[in-house]
Amino acid sequence: MKRYFYSSLLVVSILLFCGCVTVNNHNTVEVTLSPDMATGTAKVARKYTQAAQLTMYPMTAAPTEPVVIDTLPWTPMPGEIVARDSGESFDFWMTSRFSIILKQSDYPITSLELICNPEVVLGRISNIEPVPSDYYVIRYEGVASGQCLIRNGLFEVTINIVNHP
Repeated sequence: MKRYFYSSLLVVSILLFCGCVTVNNHNTVEVTLSPDMATGTAKVARKYTQAAQLTMYPMTAAPTEPVVIDTLPWTPMPGEIVARDSGESFDFWMTSRFSIILKQSDYPITSLELICNPEVVLGRISNIEPVPSDYYVIRYEGVASGQCLIRNGLFEVTINIVNHP
């Protein structure tokens, strides 16, 4: 029994000296790690956690074919119609304003068509927000009830101007 007591006292003394054990005022021993050991333990634990996550959720291979995604250099605001909106139909109240923003190289402004029924449904607005240099913007305001088709090559949207409720 004495040998066990002295052995454990020796172990606790060594651990106290290393800074791995503290004795609180109730004469109970608490095992703690030094900051260096704690940092190292955290790094090892993180590596094991990452490895476990990779086995649970393996990474899928990226597609080998490049995919062309038409991205805009800015985020369109409400009321701004862009190329990806092609084929859509939009309803606006009379006196509402909206903008058509297209890339000049893909949709030249000279090819833009505006077909309205009746003819005077939309009015052009001259005060427009700036857009990147390779884009252009056309701003309209609903001036009468009716429907317009705006198209440019493969781009085509329908605009419905309705009375304000």
